[in-house]
Amino acid sequence: MIRWMTIVILAGSGIALFLLFFNTDAQLNMVKAEHKSTQQTLSLTRTELESTESELDSTKIELESTESELDSTKIELESTRENLNLAAQELESTSTNLDITTTELQSTREELTSVEKELASKLDSISIMQTELDGTKDQLNDLEISYEGLLSGHGYTIKDPTYNEMMDFLKADDTDKAEYIKDKYVCTGFATDLCNNAEEEGIRCAYVTIKFPEEVGHTIVAFDTIDKGLTYIEPQHDDLVRVEIGKPFYECIVPKPGFLYEKPDHDDTIEEVLIAW
Repeated sequence: MIRWMTIVILAGSGIALFLLFFNTDAQLNMVKAEHKSTQQTLSLTRTELESTESELDSTKIELESTESELDSTKIELESTRENLNLAAQELESTSTNLDITTTELQSTREELTSVEKELASKLDSISIMQTELDGTKDQLNDLEISYEGLLSGHGYTIKDPTYNEMMDFLKADDTDKAEYIKDKYVCTGFATDLCNNAEEEGIRCAYVTIKFPEEVGHTIVAFDTIDKGLTYIEPQHDDLVRVEIGKPFYECIVPKPGFLYEKPDHDDTIEEVLIAW
C-alpha cells in the first residue's frame, strides 16, 4: 500500500515537474520574444536618438548662426538707434531754427508792408507835387512867353496867345455849340462870333477865307500863337486845321477821336487862303 502511494506521489511529482518545466519554457520563450522585441525597439530608439542627435546638432549650428545674426542685428539696431537719436536731435534743432526764422520772416514781412505803405504814400505825394510842378511850369512858361510877346510888340489890349491859352479859350467858348442853319447861320457866322469872343477875352483872332474851285469857299479862324506859330481852327467844331494849298479841305481837318470828316459833294480843294486880322 505504501508502495503504491509512493508511486502515486512520485508520478504526481513528475507530472508537476513536467508541467512546471513546460510552463517555464513557454515563459522563457515569451521572455525571449519580448527581449527580441525590446532589442528591436532599442535599435529603433537608438536610430531615432542618433537622428535626433544629428538634428539637434544641426539645430545647434542653426541656433549658433541665428545667435550670430541676432548679435549682428542687435549691433545694427543699436547703431540705428544712435542714428535716430542724432537725427531727432538735428530735427529738433532744425525745428527750433525754423521757428526762429519764421518769426524773423514775419517781422520782416511786417516791416516790408510798413515800408511799402510809406513808399506808396510818398509816391502819391511825389505824384501830386509833380502835377503841381508841371502846372506851375506851364503857367510860368505862359507868363514868360506872354512877357516876351509883349516886349516884341505882340499887341497891348489884344495879344497873341500861347497855344495852351488858345486851347483853354476854345474849351470855354460856346461858339461850337451853336446850331448850323443853312442860308442863315453858316461858316461865316461861326467865324465872326468866335473872333468877336476872342477879342472880348483880349486874344487876337484872324478871320480866314478859303477859296475853292467854282467860286465856292469856306471860312475859318486862326491864332498866331507865340509858342507854336499860326494855328488854324474850324470854329464849328473847334478842330485843328492843317491848311495846305492844293489839298482838299476835308483832308486838312484834324478831327477829334471818334469823328471823321467825309468828302463833300463839291470840290473843296484849297486854291487860296486870305487872312484878315
